[in-house]
Amino acid sequence: MKSRCLLALALAGACGIAQPGQAAEPLRLEDAIARAVAANPALAAESAQLDAARARAQHDALPTPYIVGGDLENVAGSGALSGVRSAETTLRVGRTIELGGKRSARISLGDAEIARQQHTANTARLEIESRTRTRYIEVQADQARLQAAREQVALAERTRREVAGWVAAARNPESDLRAAEIAVAEAELAREHAEHELASARLTLAASWGAFSPDFDQVDGDLTPLPPVEPFEALAGRLPESPAQRAARLDADRIAARRRLAEASAKPDLQVSLGVRRLEALDDQGLVMSVSVPLGTRQRAAFSVAEADAELAALDARREADRIERYQALFETYQELLHARTEYESLRTKMLPKAEQALAFTRRGFEAGRFSFVSVAQAQKTLFDLRKRSVDAAARYHTLLIEVQRLAAVAPETAP
Repeated sequence: MKSRCLLALALAGACGIAQPGQAAEPLRLEDAIARAVAANPALAAESAQLDAARARAQHDALPTPYIVGGDLENVAGSGALSGVRSAETTLRVGRTIELGGKRSARISLGDAEIARQQHTANTARLEIESRTRTRYIEVQADQARLQAAREQVALAERTRREVAGWVAAARNPESDLRAAEIAVAEAELAREHAEHELASARLTLAASWGAFSPDFDQVDGDLTPLPPVEPFEALAGRLPESPAQRAARLDADRIAARRRLAEASAKPDLQVSLGVRRLEALDDQGLVMSVSVPLGTRQRAAFSVAEADAELAALDARREADRIERYQALFETYQELLHARTEYESLRTKMLPKAEQALAFTRRGFEAGRFSFVSVAQAQKTLFDLRKRSVDAAARYHTLLIEVQRLAAVAPETAP
């Protein structure tokens, strides 16, 4: 019964007694994610890019501007054209009249670029959240590993004291005491390593929101029980909604909008201007009007349309290749996820209970003088190795579950 309690403490990872200077409350997952999202500079960059896309779309949606100009002719010449007596002054207002729906095509392209950048920002946010979850789980696991290492040190110390008493009573050889002391030293070394691993994991988590040192001592939550996972077929059915596939569709919309703009540019625009001309020699004035049409727009537009068609074909091929690769990646990750769960369940229900029984039997035999200290040390090592494996399997399950949810575009739970 006591061994089962020790296992529960090891897996919980957050049940140790608070030390002086520790934070009053453990860090919660939702708080860690909120801090990472609020402080990450990558999200600020994507937000600025989104503002730029919106400003560009607003600029491109404007109608063509009016152009005001003027001419001064027949001045400062010779003879009759000397001075300004024969000057001709023209003031005009002109504008390009767009034909073929170019403005509406530019508006559609701007909307497509905004949607693509919004998706990029959302994807960056999801990546940051997933990375923070993974780091949070690693802290949880290292807390559990440290708790198990402390329990191992305590048990090794207890065994060493018992062996010392039996050696003093001339019941056991001096070699047993040396072996027990070595076991204590090894347990203390393992504890020291676990402390370093936890310190590194805490710093890595704090780096998620730009901190150079953690302002928390523990994280909240428990690695057990393991949350359920949907069947593979249901997850695979969501692959078309994965961020990569949605990005490909948005890229296709953007290219299609560029193609429509290229098609619209095949129809030439009209350059129209209207003005007033003043003739000083006649002391008269009159209206002037000009209309011009560029040539060769259809051929130029054809090249732009062909470019867009080629980009769409390439995008379709890449999207199909990505769909196959992501299906394979999801299947492989899902199999590893199932194995992690199977390993954890086997450890928890089969191997650990037997290891606890074996240690209890061995200790009783050792106390009765039937077993050597080597048998006790081996039974203790087996039990704690299995406990560490159970923590590793639980942490691996949570980490793989995050990856499965990312691949299949499934919203994760608030806490692992």
